Amino acid sequence: MADEYPDRQSLAEIEATIGSIKKMLAVGAVFAAVGYLLIGAALFFELTSFHPLLENFFASFPDTSLAGGSGGTRGGAVNATLAAIHKWPSTLLWLKLGGVGHILVGIFIALGAIVRALSVMPHRLSYEMERAQE
Repeated sequence: MADEYPDRQSLAEIEATIGSIKKMLAVGAVFAAVGYLLIGAALFFELTSFHPLLENFFASFPDTSLAGGSGGTRGGAVNATLAAIHKWPSTLLWLKLGGVGHILVGIFIALGAIVRALSVMPHRLSYEMERAQE
């Protein structure tokens, strides 16, 4: 049972695997970078467009709620402002969820690369031990 070791991989196979691991890490880094850009864009738009729009609405129409209810009749300006406000949360949610999804995919790919690197380590170690004994 102890003498049934798997054959060790050739140096060319190990180098090819290391090359594919580097590609996997690069792809994972790209996914993570895109995710961070999406989340950064969501925060940027929220702070520069959405919050000022809310502050302007509450300053201009203090007796109207965001849900659209008010004590009297509403004009076109109130409806246009409410429509502009109501379109932002779905855009911000899409950017944030897309960013988190990209980051998680990048982490998953990087973890796959780590597992592949760990599977190659015994083969590389055997070559290094052989070289050290010479």
